[in-house]
Amino acid sequence: MKSVESVLEEIILDQFVRDSQVQSVYIVSKTGLMVAGKSSPAARSETFSAMAAIIFSSAESTRTDAAKDRLEHIISVFKDTKMFISEVSSSLLIVVTADRSVSDQKILDDMQKVITRTKEELVWLR
Repeated sequence: MKSVESVLEEIILDQFVRDSQVQSVYIVSKTGLMVAGKSSPAARSETFSAMAAIIFSSAESTRTDAAKDRLEHIISVFKDTKMFISEVSSSLLIVVTADRSVSDQKILDDMQKVITRTKEELVWLR
C-alpha cells in the first residue's frame, strides 16, 4: 500500500512535470508543513510551506461572516513569478509557483485536476 505522501507526489508530478513554466508544486498542510512536492533547487520548502499556509489562512479569515463567501484561490504576482494557492481539503492546500508569463487559467485548471484526482484517490479527504 502506498503512503499518502507518495500518492500525492504522483498526482502532482503527473499533472505538472511537463510544464516548463512551473517552478514548484507543493501539497501543504494548513498548519504549514510540506506534505509532498516538486520544487526548484533554490526553494526553501519549510519556509515556503509555512508562508503559503499563513497567506491562505489570513485571506480566509478576512471574509465577512455575513457574506459566507468561500475563498476559491489566491494569486500573488511578483516581479518574475506568480504563486497560486488553493484548498485541496479541509486540512491541505496546493501551492504552485510559475513564471509570471504563465496563463492563470491554465494553472488554475491544472490545480483543479490535482484536487479532483486527489479526492478520487484519497476519498477520506473529501
